[in-house]
Formats: sequence, structure tokens, C-alpha cells
Amino acid sequence: MVNPDNYIIDYFSTGNAQDELFENTSSLRRTAYDLGEPRQILLADICNAVTRKRFENSTWFCLPRYTELSTELWKETLKKETFMRELWPGQHRLGQKGVFKGKSAIVQMPTSAGKTKAIEIIIRSAFLAKRTSLAVIVAPFRALCHEIRNDLVRAFQGEEINVSEISDVFLVDIDLIDLVGKHQVLVVTPEKLVYTLRRKPEMAKQIGLLIYDEGHQFDNGTRGITYELLLTTLKRVVPKEAQTVLISAVIKNAEAVGNWLIGDSAEVVSGADLIPTYRTLAFASWRDQLGRLQFVTPTNPDSQEFFVPRVIEQQKLQLKGKERKLRMFPEKNDGHAIALYLGLRIVSNGSVAIFCGTKSTAASLCEKTAEDYDRGLLLKKPVEFSDRNEIKRLRFLHEQNLGVEAITTQCADAGILAHHNNVPHGIRLAIEHAVKKGLAKFVICTSTLAQGVNLPIRYLVVTSTHQGEDQIKVRDFHNLIGRAGRSGMYTEGSILFANPDIYDGRNTSPWRWRQIKNLLEPNNSEPCGSTLASLLEPLHNDRGNPIRMEPLEFVHAYVDGKVGELIERLASQYSLKSPDRAGLEVQIEWKRNIIFAVESYLMTHWGNPVYEPPASGVAELAQETLAYHLANDERKVQLIEIFKLLVRNIETKIPDASNRRILGRTLYGVASAVAVEEWTRQHTEELRICANHEELLSKMWSLMSQNIHNNTFKKCTPSEMLQEFAVKWMEGVSFGGLLEFLESRNVKIKTARQSRNLKLEHIVDICENALAYDGMLLIGAIAEVIEIAGTENTSGLIRDFRELQKRMKYGLPSSTAINLYEVGFADRVVSLELSFMIGTELLLKSDVISALKASKQRVLMVLEKYPRYFTHIAEEALG
Repeated sequence: MVNPDNYIIDYFSTGNAQDELFENTSSLRRTAYDLGEPRQILLADICNAVTRKRFENSTWFCLPRYTELSTELWKETLKKETFMRELWPGQHRLGQKGVFKGKSAIVQMPTSAGKTKAIEIIIRSAFLAKRTSLAVIVAPFRALCHEIRNDLVRAFQGEEINVSEISDVFLVDIDLIDLVGKHQVLVVTPEKLVYTLRRKPEMAKQIGLLIYDEGHQFDNGTRGITYELLLTTLKRVVPKEAQTVLISAVIKNAEAVGNWLIGDSAEVVSGADLIPTYRTLAFASWRDQLGRLQFVTPTNPDSQEFFVPRVIEQQKLQLKGKERKLRMFPEKNDGHAIALYLGLRIVSNGSVAIFCGTKSTAASLCEKTAEDYDRGLLLKKPVEFSDRNEIKRLRFLHEQNLGVEAITTQCADAGILAHHNNVPHGIRLAIEHAVKKGLAKFVICTSTLAQGVNLPIRYLVVTSTHQGEDQIKVRDFHNLIGRAGRSGMYTEGSILFANPDIYDGRNTSPWRWRQIKNLLEPNNSEPCGSTLASLLEPLHNDRGNPIRMEPLEFVHAYVDGKVGELIERLASQYSLKSPDRAGLEVQIEWKRNIIFAVESYLMTHWGNPVYEPPASGVAELAQETLAYHLANDERKVQLIEIFKLLVRNIETKIPDASNRRILGRTLYGVASAVAVEEWTRQHTEELRICANHEELLSKMWSLMSQNIHNNTFKKCTPSEMLQEFAVKWMEGVSFGGLLEFLESRNVKIKTARQSRNLKLEHIVDICENALAYDGMLLIGAIAEVIEIAGTENTSGLIRDFRELQKRMKYGLPSSTAINLYEVGFADRVVSLELSFMIGTELLLKSDVISALKASKQRVLMVLEKYPRYFTHIAEEALG
């Protein structure tokens, strides 16, 4: 009798030997029953059962059945070494619901349940069945887009399927001719897809598969309104037969969202009950001299399982200078220090992520780490348990971007890495790769960890259940803790709450314990809402008490230009002083930003035959939004009235219908779009004679400053220095160098009570958010208006603005460096060095890739000092 393992290997590799496999295992079982002892019979039965189960889970068996496509069509894919051999439970559910054969669906699949491979199967099925040649994946975060793109590039390597991650620059960088007849996957953010469709609405007709990842983000900040209106648009213009799949780990009202997005035919695939990995739950407890970890039942925190004693032990730190007060680490009343202590104690057993509620908390924890080690902290540094060479490379990348004195550089040297939105984009990508590959083991992070990035975390240490002033949402919390114990990476994960007050005070302060239990119960997840609907939500003061205002009152005030008067009336009526008045102004600004997005949407769509039948009206546009679908009857009437009010405002301010549609491309609201148009028409001739990008920037700086809404940017004083700062950003000066520049000009951050020194986090925020988004958006809007005007001899000026737009987006001085960044070397320092190596100005990505291939060995030598992520990108790009 042949070893059944040989047939199993043959079957999973080639799809052959199915009959021989079962005959062999059946023969083994018969022999055991005829001649064997009870133990041998048991083992034979187990062998037979496991073989059949693996066969029934195998992709050779399942995919032809789930897709109704022949094994012959699937054969080449199934033979690939990188393709999965067996389906996971969540993927079986997708197959059983018909998603792999083209049905549209809302999919609730918990983190680590095999979502990425499921997306690959959905795409492959659509292409093999010839339902489409164009698949579009929409993901709300740039980092998530990048990860999805990289995963799919690896999956489709060697095949005639092109995977592209469209840049975030508001330019049309898609050639529709390239989409015809080719298998193409586009990975894109909602903002970029909105812009692209407004410039090239005909592209929507070619989309045959739409996948929305992290689909619960409809009510998440200003991004939510963009996401919602994008889906509202695509519902109208994508062919009816196109497949739509919305995927979320946490979406409580899946049926309601599916009915809105897809209609009555929507399938709802629920995997909420799937638990891909085993997770333990523990709370720090510190009532005696030594603290402990109390483990509880994850589904019932009141039920104690076991505890680990003597886990937390204070260490005495060295004093400096004239200090006399005893310093201990950690202090009993410092939950953040305890989190740091626990992380450093357990990192030897696996990767650790310390979750902080805000970027400032994460930055402060890094500062504390550096200070405590400087004071003689005896705990081993995480570098001891990481790949030392990779940590050295990560430290070098930090140093080149931020400077040798930067706290994050010092922490990186110890193997402690910071991952939040005020860490430069390239560094975050390198950290994600290092953690994913097991090269780095310790991360201090914010909710960026929960935004779809697949980091393999063994221990998640929670410092706070708040994000800023607000309690973290249940659904976001479960998305976060899903990162602990990634299936296929760790067999189990642990969630540790570091603040001892939570567990030790569960009887004396039961409200806090109730909050935690509420967070831990996934059935308490909030339904997916609508950012647009928040226009109708009441205002409140800082204590949460309502400030009464009629739902449409604000919209009327906006249309009439009386928002300032409304703020004054409400402040007087409710006797609002600082900070209540400041809080009111923030809420008003939030509502105003929603209106801007709706106006931009209406300018593009209302009365536009490309998007709608000529007979349909503004009421129908309102009725197709998620806000309308989820609203009660009273609010439905109010939403329609809001749309009508805004349409009248658009008609008044921009009477020409064709001009309205074109100004909708700017992504601005009416007032800003009109102001940009008027300014541009008045200054086009002055712009035309500008000799270079710096002169163009100088000419438009006043307008740009008015249209940058980033808080850090607006608080900088004296603000006059920011123009020169922007030039240095575009020249490629490092973040550390930019900080030194502003410090030399004595620039401060002005708050209500004092002026504070700038930190590197402020510099990154100004560059990657204020300039790279708001500034880039304004430059693009001016280019749109110049193009609209159709004035003779402006093609060169438009080209200059488009080049300037990319320089402002990436902070790079040349087209070669920019192309390198967009190819995948998404770090300013790395892109600059490679551009210097190439030495010539190359305008096309294809030319850049050819130049890199011609100097492949030199490229790899340059990248040896940088994190391995960039070598990985080079090998992928160069083959």
C-alpha cells in the first residue's frame, strides 16, 4: 500500500489522483479493521476522515462548483504555488451564497478570516467567466490601498492581469484605451475615484466588478461623505449587471445597507460567528506590591479564568541633575507606563502593539520610552528579539527623514517603532513590512493599526478605550482587537488592558467596567450610519447638552450667507463662553464641510445626462443617498429640502449649467469653486509669465493659504514663513531639515493661551496633510479653471500646474523622483537617492523602470542600507 501522503500531495498540486487517494485511504481503513488493534482502527478512521475533509475543502473541488466554471479553466490558477490549497470557512460561505459566480453581496467577515484571498477569488472568477475585464477596488485609506495592491500583484504575478494603485494626486492618470480588452484591477481611494469619474464619467460603463473594502466607513469623518456620495454615483452609472461586493468586518445593519446599495437581490454573507484564531483577554491588576494579569473569559469578563502573579514590578530610575524626587517605573496610577512595561516584558514571546487613543499619546509614550532607557531602565530593548539588521535599516530611514536627534529615531534604534498618521508615509510602509515579516516586534500605534493593515500581532496592549474625547466605537474596537492573533501567523492572540483602575475598580466604579463589557460584546456594534445625515443632527455644548436649532436652519443660514450671525445668536442665547463657543464653531465647520461635498456632488450630477435621465430631478438625487434610505419620513422630507436649497444656491451662484459641471471637478463647494474661478481668470496672464514652479506658488500663495484648513498649518505664527517652507518641501528637504528651518525663523504653534515650540509631528502634519492634500487640491482646481477657460496658449501653463501639483503632493523636486515614488518607492529620501543615481530627468514611469532595470545591481546596492520593504519593491518592479 502506498503512503496516502503521496496521493494528497499529487492531488493538491495537480488535481490528479483523486480516485487513487480515496482507494488508498479506504484500503488502509479496511486493513486496520481486518488486522489492527483498536488504536490502529482509530488512527485509520481519523486518516480517512481528515483526507475527505481536506478534499472537500480543496480549491480543486470547491471552486469549479462555487463558480460554475470548469476545472480546465481553473487549472493554471490552481497549480500556482502562491494560490491557496483549501478554502477557509468564510470563503465557503461566499461560495455557497453565489458571490464567486457573480452575485452582489454585503459581506461581514471578521478580521483574519481570509478576506484578501476571497477578493482574489472573486476577481479571478469574474475574469475567467468573462463577466468583465475591469475590476475596481475602493479602499478608504491610502495604506490599505497600498497593501491590497501589493497582495494582488504577488497573487497575479506572471499572469496577464495588471494591478494598478492609482496615485492620490488629483490628475487623470488612467487611459481608458488601456482598459479595453485587458484584465485590469484598479485599487483606489474614494476621493481619487470621485475625481476620476468626474473627469471621465464614461469609465464607469466599463466597470464589471466593484469591491468596497472597509465598507463601514460611510460615517467616518469627512471621508464618510465622499464615500457615501461615490457609491450613490456608482449606483447610477455602473452597468446593472455589474457585480458589487461590499466587505466589512463590522457592519450591524448589513441588510439595510445592501438594500440601498444593491437592491432586493443583495446577498448578505455573515461571518460574525467565525473566530479564526483563539484570543485571550486579561486586565492589569495592582493592589499589592507586585501587579498581576487577571485573565477572564472573553465572552464573559465577570468570569475569572486564571491569573499570572508578580508580572508588574517597579524599577527605580536614575535621577538627573538636582532632582531629588524618587522616580519609579511604572507608576501605579500611570496606565500608559504600565502598558509600556507590559509590552517590554512580553515582547520576547511575540510581536507587541501598544494601542494609544491619539497621535499625541503615542508620541508622548515614545518620548517616555526614550527618557526611561536614558535613566537606566533595565528591561531588555525589543531590538534584542527583532532582526538587528532590519532595525538598523529602519533606524537609518528614520534618521534620514527625521534627524538623528528625533525621539522616534532613538526609539527605532531600540526596536520600538511608532505607527500613526504623523509618522511619514514611507516609514509607516517600511514598519508594516518589517512587522509582517517578523523582522520587528514592537509597535506603538493609534487606530492606524485597525485600518485594514494586516500586521501579525501576538499581544495587543490597550492603554485607553477613548479616541480623543470620545469613547471608541464598539465596531472599531473589534476591528482593532482582530489584529491580535492573525490567522496563519499566530495560533492565538492576547488583548491586555493596561490600566489597573478598570479591573480593580469594577466594584467601586462600575460605570467604567460596564463600558468595557459593552465594548467587548460584538453584538453591541453600532449600525453603519451616514455622514450626510449628521447635517440634521442637533448641536451640543462641551457637556453634551443640546443646543436647539431647527434641522434646516443651518442650511438656510449657509445659503443666505449668515452662518456668522447664526453662531453669534446661538452663543448669546446659550451664554456660550470658551471652550463651548469654540466647540460650537467646530461643529458648524463640520456641517459646512458636508455641505461643500454635497454641493460639489450636485454641481457634477444635477441635470447632467451622463449621470442621469434628463427627466429625473434633484429629489431623486437625494432619495438615492444612504442618508435618505436610513431616515424616517420626517427626515426624508428634510433631506430633499436640503438638496433643493443647495441646488437653488448653485443656480444663483453659477447660472451656466456646463460651467457648474466643470467646477464640480474641483471637488470644492460653490463658494470656494467660484472664488477660485474668479481669482484664476483675473490672474491667468500673470501666471502665464511665471518662469518656474516657485514663482507660480508665490503668485497663488495667498489663495492657497485661505484654502488650507489644516489646524496645525493655521496655528503657525508668523505664517509668512510657510511659503518658503512649502518651497523647501517641494525641493525634497527632509522633515528634520524642515523643522530646523522653521525653528531658525522662530515659528511657533499658537494656542489660545500660549505659543509652543514645533515638533516633528507638526512638520509631518503640515507637509503630508496641509500641503500634500489641501495645497495639492487648490493647485489642481486652478489647473481645471484654466483648462475650462480654453484660452489660447495655455497648454504649457496647464502642464506646469500639473507638475507643480505632483511636487506639492509628494514633496519632491523632479519628475524622476516623483515617478520613483509612484512606482512604489514611496519614501521621499529613497526616491531622491534613486533619482540621483539615475541622473537624468525622466517623464514617464516606463522610462524610470527601464533605467532601474539597466542598473539593477546598483539599485539593489543603494537599497541595502534601507529597510527591506524597498528591496522588495525593487524586486517586484524589476522582475
